[in-house]
Amino acid sequence: MVFALAGSLFITSCNKEELEAPEEENVVEEFTYVEFIFTNVNDPNDVSKGIWEDEDGFGPMEPVILQHPNLKPEQTYKLTFVMENRLVSPVENLLEEIMDEDDEHQIFFAFDEGTFSSPTGVGNIADNSGQINYLDFDDNGLPLGLETEWTTAGPKTGASFRAILAHKPGVKNANSSWNSGDIDWDITFSIDIQE
Repeated sequence: MVFALAGSLFITSCNKEELEAPEEENVVEEFTYVEFIFTNVNDPNDVSKGIWEDEDGFGPMEPVILQHPNLKPEQTYKLTFVMENRLVSPVENLLEEIMDEDDEHQIFFAFDEGTFSSPTGVGNIADNSGQINYLDFDDNGLPLGLETEWTTAGPKTGASFRAILAHKPGVKNANSSWNSGDIDWDITFSIDIQE
Protein backbone atom coordinates (compact mmCIF):
# COMPACT_ATOMS: atom_id res chain seq x y z
CA MET A 1 0.00 0.00 0.00
CA VAL A 2 2.83 2.39 0.90
CA PHE A 3 4.62 1.55 -2.35
CA ALA A 4 1.48 2.13 -4.41
CA LEU A 5 0.91 5.54 -2.77
CA ALA A 6 4.55 6.59 -3.34
CA GLY A 7 4.28 5.56 -6.98
CA SER A 8 1.07 7.56 -7.32
CA LEU A 9 2.73 10.69 -5.88
CA PHE A 10 5.68 10.31 -8.25
CA ILE A 11 3.42 10.05 -11.31
CA THR A 12 1.39 13.06 -10.20
CA SER A 13 4.47 15.24 -9.73
CA CYS A 14 5.88 14.21 -13.13
CA ASN A 15 2.62 15.10 -14.85
CA LYS A 16 2.52 18.52 -13.12
CA GLU A 17 6.06 19.33 -14.31
CA GLU A 18 5.17 18.30 -17.84
CA LEU A 19 2.21 20.71 -17.84
CA GLU A 20 4.31 23.72 -16.81
CA ALA A 21 5.51 25.84 -19.74
CA PRO A 22 9.29 25.60 -20.26
CA GLU A 23 11.36 28.75 -19.79
CA GLU A 24 12.08 30.59 -23.03
CA GLU A 25 15.67 30.05 -24.14
CA ASN A 26 17.93 32.96 -25.05
CA VAL A 27 19.30 31.70 -28.38
CA VAL A 28 22.66 33.17 -29.42
CA GLU A 29 22.66 34.02 -33.11
CA GLU A 30 25.57 33.02 -35.33
CA PHE A 31 26.94 36.02 -37.25
CA THR A 32 29.23 35.07 -40.13
CA TYR A 33 29.14 38.24 -42.27
CA VAL A 34 28.79 41.91 -41.28
CA GLU A 35 29.00 45.01 -43.49
CA PHE A 36 29.36 48.53 -42.10
CA ILE A 37 27.93 50.79 -44.83
CA PHE A 38 28.85 54.49 -44.67
CA THR A 39 26.69 56.54 -47.09
CA ASN A 40 27.34 60.26 -47.57
CA VAL A 41 24.06 62.04 -46.73
CA ASN A 42 24.79 64.72 -49.39
CA ASP A 43 26.13 62.39 -52.07
CA PRO A 44 24.52 58.92 -52.26
CA ASN A 45 27.26 57.85 -54.72
CA ASP A 46 29.86 58.26 -51.97
CA VAL A 47 29.55 54.89 -50.22
CA SER A 48 32.30 53.10 -48.32
CA LYS A 49 32.13 49.74 -46.58
CA GLY A 50 33.87 47.88 -43.84
CA ILE A 51 33.44 44.12 -44.32
CA TRP A 52 33.99 41.47 -41.62
CA GLU A 53 33.62 37.72 -42.14
CA ASP A 54 33.73 34.67 -39.91
CA GLU A 55 33.46 31.77 -42.35
CA ASP A 56 32.87 29.04 -39.79
CA GLY A 57 30.80 30.96 -37.23
CA PHE A 58 31.35 29.37 -33.82
CA GLY A 59 34.12 27.20 -35.30
CA PRO A 60 37.88 27.52 -34.63
CA MET A 61 38.75 29.83 -37.56
CA GLU A 62 39.44 33.47 -36.67
CA PRO A 63 37.26 36.18 -38.26
CA VAL A 64 38.91 38.34 -40.91
CA ILE A 65 38.53 41.93 -42.11
CA LEU A 66 37.96 41.86 -45.88
CA GLN A 67 37.71 45.61 -46.36
CA HIS A 68 38.28 48.77 -44.30
CA PRO A 69 36.17 51.94 -44.76
CA ASN A 70 37.67 55.04 -46.45
CA LEU A 71 35.80 58.29 -45.83
CA LYS A 72 36.19 61.86 -47.05
CA PRO A 73 37.04 64.69 -44.65
CA GLU A 74 34.37 67.06 -43.37
CA GLN A 75 31.49 64.97 -44.70
CA THR A 76 28.45 63.52 -42.93
CA TYR A 77 27.76 59.81 -43.31
CA LYS A 78 24.88 57.60 -42.27
CA LEU A 79 26.08 54.22 -41.02
CA THR A 80 23.86 51.18 -41.64
CA PHE A 81 24.56 47.44 -41.58
CA VAL A 82 24.20 44.11 -43.30
CA MET A 83 24.31 41.20 -40.80
CA GLU A 84 23.95 37.63 -41.99
CA ASN A 85 24.45 34.00 -41.11
CA ARG A 86 25.79 32.49 -44.34
CA LEU A 87 26.15 28.99 -42.93
CA VAL A 88 22.46 28.28 -43.56
CA SER A 89 20.45 28.15 -46.77
CA PRO A 90 18.80 30.43 -47.52
CA VAL A 91 21.13 33.00 -45.94
CA GLU A 92 19.65 34.30 -42.68
CA ASN A 93 19.18 38.07 -42.46
CA LEU A 94 19.93 38.76 -38.78
CA LEU A 95 18.89 42.42 -38.97
CA GLU A 96 15.28 41.28 -38.90
CA GLU A 97 15.79 39.45 -35.61
CA ILE A 98 17.61 42.40 -34.05
CA MET A 99 14.77 44.74 -35.04
CA ASP A 100 12.23 42.28 -33.63
CA GLU A 101 14.22 42.21 -30.38
CA ASP A 102 15.23 45.89 -30.37
CA ASP A 103 14.59 46.16 -26.62
CA GLU A 104 17.34 43.53 -26.10
CA HIS A 105 20.06 44.95 -28.37
CA GLN A 106 22.28 48.01 -28.69
CA ILE A 107 25.38 48.79 -30.73
CA PHE A 108 28.14 50.63 -28.86
CA PHE A 109 31.03 52.46 -30.53
CA ALA A 110 34.61 53.53 -29.81
CA PHE A 111 36.90 55.60 -32.04
CA ASP A 112 40.10 57.62 -31.92
CA GLU A 113 39.67 61.15 -30.62
CA GLY A 114 39.63 63.70 -33.43
CA THR A 115 38.34 61.26 -36.04
CA PHE A 116 34.90 62.87 -36.11
CA SER A 117 33.67 66.40 -35.52
CA SER A 118 30.32 64.85 -34.58
CA PRO A 119 30.14 62.86 -32.42
CA THR A 120 33.13 64.21 -30.54
CA GLY A 121 35.08 62.30 -27.92
CA VAL A 122 35.90 58.60 -28.10
CA GLY A 123 32.48 56.93 -28.08
CA ASN A 124 30.41 55.07 -25.49
CA ILE A 125 32.36 51.85 -24.94
CA ALA A 126 34.87 53.28 -22.46
CA ASP A 127 32.27 55.68 -21.05
CA ASN A 128 28.59 54.74 -21.35
CA SER A 129 27.64 58.43 -21.44
CA GLY A 130 29.90 59.17 -24.44
CA GLN A 131 28.18 60.89 -27.35
CA ILE A 132 26.84 58.83 -30.27
CA ASN A 133 24.43 60.18 -32.90
CA TYR A 134 21.82 57.40 -32.78
CA LEU A 135 19.03 57.66 -35.36
CA ASP A 136 16.97 54.64 -34.26
CA PHE A 137 15.42 53.68 -30.94
CA ASP A 138 13.56 50.75 -29.41
CA ASP A 139 9.96 50.79 -28.18
CA ASN A 140 11.18 52.15 -24.82
CA GLY A 141 12.95 55.11 -26.43
CA LEU A 142 16.42 53.64 -25.85
CA PRO A 143 19.07 53.69 -28.62
CA LEU A 144 19.51 50.72 -30.94
CA GLY A 145 22.34 51.66 -33.31
CA LEU A 146 21.41 50.08 -36.64
CA GLU A 147 21.38 53.66 -37.98
CA THR A 148 23.81 56.32 -36.77
CA GLU A 149 25.28 59.55 -38.17
CA TRP A 150 28.97 60.52 -38.34
CA THR A 151 30.62 63.76 -39.50
CA THR A 152 34.29 63.31 -40.27
CA ALA A 153 36.95 65.76 -39.13
CA GLY A 154 40.06 66.59 -41.16
CA PRO A 155 42.25 64.06 -42.94
CA LYS A 156 43.44 61.14 -40.81
CA THR A 157 45.11 57.81 -41.55
CA GLY A 158 44.61 54.54 -39.69
CA ALA A 159 41.96 55.73 -37.25
CA SER A 160 40.55 52.94 -35.09
CA PHE A 161 36.77 52.42 -35.26
CA ARG A 162 35.24 49.73 -33.06
CA ALA A 163 31.63 48.58 -32.68
CA ILE A 164 30.08 46.04 -30.32
CA LEU A 165 26.62 44.54 -30.76
CA ALA A 166 25.44 43.82 -27.22
CA HIS A 167 22.59 41.38 -26.59
CA LYS A 168 20.98 42.44 -23.32
CA PRO A 169 17.75 40.50 -22.66
CA GLY A 170 16.10 41.80 -19.50
CA VAL A 171 18.95 44.19 -18.64
CA LYS A 172 18.82 46.94 -21.29
CA ASN A 173 18.11 50.30 -19.70
CA ALA A 174 19.29 53.91 -19.97
CA ASN A 175 22.37 53.15 -17.85
CA SER A 176 23.37 49.70 -19.12
CA SER A 177 26.75 49.41 -20.82
CA TRP A 178 28.18 47.26 -23.60
CA ASN A 179 29.12 44.49 -21.15
CA SER A 180 25.61 44.18 -19.68
CA GLY A 181 24.49 40.86 -21.11
CA ASP A 182 26.23 39.05 -23.98
CA ILE A 183 28.24 40.19 -26.99
CA ASP A 184 26.98 39.11 -30.42
CA TRP A 185 30.03 40.57 -32.19
CA ASP A 186 32.95 42.91 -31.50
CA ILE A 187 34.57 44.37 -34.66
CA THR A 188 37.36 46.90 -35.12
CA PHE A 189 38.23 48.56 -38.45
CA SER A 190 40.96 50.96 -39.48
CA ILE A 191 39.48 54.05 -41.17
CA ASP A 192 41.33 56.42 -43.50
CA ILE A 193 39.83 59.88 -43.94
CA GLN A 194 41.18 61.49 -47.10
CA GLU A 195 40.12 63.05 -50.39
